[in-house]
Parts: sequence; C-alpha cells; structure tokens
Amino acid sequence: MPRINLTTFLFNDSVDSVEKARRLGKYANDPGGGDYYWGAKEAAKKLFGEDAPYDAAIAVMANISQPTRRTDNELALRNLYAWKLKHPGVAIPTPVGTAKGPQGELIVTLRPAYGWLSKAKHEAYVLWTYKDVRLSSRLAGMGVYLLELHLRHGPFANMDFYILDVETGRRFGRRAISKDTPIATVMALQYQEELYLQAKKAA
Repeated sequence: MPRINLTTFLFNDSVDSVEKARRLGKYANDPGGGDYYWGAKEAAKKLFGEDAPYDAAIAVMANISQPTRRTDNELALRNLYAWKLKHPGVAIPTPVGTAKGPQGELIVTLRPAYGWLSKAKHEAYVLWTYKDVRLSSRLAGMGVYLLELHLRHGPFANMDFYILDVETGRRFGRRAISKDTPIATVMALQYQEELYLQAKKAA
C-alpha cells in the first residue's frame, strides 16, 4: 500500500494521463517512494522548529552526494530562510494525518513541514518544492481542502493551512478552495488509486 506526500499527489494531478500512470506505476514495486527534496524539508524542521541558524540547518544536507540534487535543496532552503526573515514568528506543533482513495489502497500523507505562530495566528505550511512547476490555485485548493478536512480538528481547530511555493514565496490558503474543489479532489484520489491498482496488477 503506497504512501505519497501531499505535494506528490497534487503534482501527479497536473500531468497528463500517460505521465500520471508512469509515476504511479513506480509504487507497484516501491511502495515507500522517495523525496528529492528530503534535505530541504529536514533542514526546514531545524530552521523553523528549532530556530536553528541557517548554517546549522543547511548542515543537514551534508549526506546528499549528487551535486545537482544538493544544489537544488540548498536553493530551496535559501528561499525558505528569506521567507522566514520576512515573516517573523515562533514554532508551534502541527497535526499529521492521512487521506485515502475510495478503496483505501492509496494513502496521501498530510504532514506540514512546520507550524508558525505569527501575529497571533496559528499557521501550518506544506512546502511545494518543484523548481520548474508553479503551484496553481486549483492544485493548491485541493491540497488545502484535504488539510482542513483531515487535520483541522480538536486542538488544531483554529489553525490555518497553507501550501507555500518555495520558488516564488507565494502561499495559498483557504481562498484557493472553490465550490468545485471537493469533487475534483475526490475524483483525483479515485483516478490515481485506479492507476496504481492497474500497475500493481500488471507487475
């Protein structure tokens, strides 16, 4: 049973059906998947969660051996550091959870990179790290919808969820949700799950 992170799910929805099937087919043999930007996301935990200085945060990437990958992760972290300087705040806990396809065979992990208390507002951020693909309002709306549906409960009922485009510094919140977002999200979950099950059956 594969687990994909929220931004992978959203990116999959942005590509054509052939590429979508190819990407989801990978999980038939490797349910765990991988994350090209794991270094930047781990560094972000130190930068925001531990209020570590930039040099300490970037040191997390010391084990990234591929030069291009390391450069891309470092650039993402520099952009996040610039965002932090413009948006002062303090770290706060965030909820985690999952969303599932209709058959329960595809799991989307909902795990904000950091929580931020800024100007008395409780905020949680998921990072869009794709360097060459800009986050659209439609995709962001689907992501924020899932975050609110599954995580905005209990002690986190007053938390605002955002998806932050690391390349541009633009954030998308609940205003990106339209009246069509719920059905579009359900259909995307169903279609991606079906593509995965087809690949699994053929493997």
